[in-house]
Amino acid sequence: MSKIIQISSLMFMLMLSLAVSAQEIVLAFTDTLGRATSLDGTARSKMLIRNMARADVNQAMFLIKTKTVTNNTVERLAFYNETGQLLVNAGHHPSMVIRQKSFGYPIDIMRANGILEPYENYRKHVHFPYLYGNSDPAVLAQLQQFLAEHNYLPTYVTTRVHDDYMNQLYQARVLSGRSVDIRAIEKAYVSMVVKAVTRYDARAQMMLGFSPRQVLLLHENDLAAYCIIGVIDELNKLGFKIISPEKVFTDPISNPYFKSGFSATGYMAYVTGLPEEKPIWYEIANQKDKEEIHGYLHEQGLDSMYAQ
Repeated sequence: MSKIIQISSLMFMLMLSLAVSAQEIVLAFTDTLGRATSLDGTARSKMLIRNMARADVNQAMFLIKTKTVTNNTVERLAFYNETGQLLVNAGHHPSMVIRQKSFGYPIDIMRANGILEPYENYRKHVHFPYLYGNSDPAVLAQLQQFLAEHNYLPTYVTTRVHDDYMNQLYQARVLSGRSVDIRAIEKAYVSMVVKAVTRYDARAQMMLGFSPRQVLLLHENDLAAYCIIGVIDELNKLGFKIISPEKVFTDPISNPYFKSGFSATGYMAYVTGLPEEKPIWYEIANQKDKEEIHGYLHEQGLDSMYAQ
C-alpha cells in the first residue's frame, strides 16, 4: 500500500510541477547560419538576438547543422555562443534525414559534435530529424542507444509553423523591387505564430487539463529577425511566458523527457503511459499549409504577395 501511495505522490508532484510551468514557452530556431537574403546573414543574426533582448528574452535554442559552419559563418556561430544562446547538435549533413543506413547517423552526429565541442554553450544536446518522424524501429532503437551511451542530451519541439514559406514570399517581393508593407507583414507573421501556440495549448488543455510547456520552432530568417518582438509581446499579452531553454534541457527534474527518451514529442506518453502517435511534419509547406498562410496575409490586405 505504501508503494502505491508513494507512486501517487510522485504523480501528484509531477502534475503540480507541470501546472506551475503553465503557458511557458522556449524559443528555438532552425535553418541557422543561412545565406544572406534581403538582410546580410550577420546583420540578421545580430538583429534577431538584439530584438529578443529588447523583449527581455536572453536565450533561445539554435539547432546547428554543422555543414553550414564555414569561414563565412563561423563568426555568427561564435556570436550566438558569446551571447549565451543554447547551441544544439542537429547533425552535420542536411541530407542525412533521408538516409536509411543506421551506421551513418552516429557518424554524422559525432562529426557535428567535433565541430561544436569547442563552444561553451554547446553541451551535447541533440535534435536529429530521424528521431521524430516515422522512423524504422530497429534503426531508431540503435540511434537512441548510441545517444544514451555517448551521453548526449535530448531536446524536443512541440510547436512548428511554416514561417519559412511566408519568408519566401517576402523575399520574392523584395527581389522584384515592389513595395513592402513591413508592418502588415509583421501582423500576419505574429498571427500565424500565435495561432499555432494557442492551438497547441487548447488541445493540450483539453487532453491533459493543464497547459504544458511548449518549445516553439521558428526559422532563422529575415521575418523572424524583424517580427520576434511582436511575437513575444503578443504571447506575453495572452499570458505566455518565454523561458530559457537551458532551464528545460539541462535539468532532468524540470524536463520529464529525460525519462521518456530522445524521441519524445508530447506529454501524453509520459503522463499517461499510453503510446504516443508521432505527428508527421513536412519540412516543405504543402498546399494546405500555404493556403492557411495566405489567409493570414489576406487579413492584412497582402493578397498580392501570393497571387499568381
